[in-house]
Amino acid sequence: MFKSKVRSVLYGGALDSVFFSDAGPISNWFVQVGKVKYGNEPELYSLQKTHNDLLSSANQLFGLYRNGSIDQAHAGMKDIEKLSDRFQELLSQVEKRLALRADIV
Repeated sequence: MFKSKVRSVLYGGALDSVFFSDAGPISNWFVQVGKVKYGNEPELYSLQKTHNDLLSSANQLFGLYRNGSIDQAHAGMKDIEKLSDRFQELLSQVEKRLALRADIV
């Protein structure tokens, strides 16, 4: 969903400024659920850092787009793709470990 929202903005769609901020749903999840329930998971810090990198990169691309550097903004989607893949990879690692733990209990 993150990549789609970024791509939408870079191709003329409306910017959901709350989604791409520290008050967005993913950021809120880290504060309200992630740190509380999964704070001891080794990947949580990396997940949060990757999410922050995604937000920062997206906002940089939005700035390029607003300033007329549309081709450069579009080219920057490759960074969003890499970061998003990394986020998914980390999330899968946590999910697998938690599933294994649940099977053991």
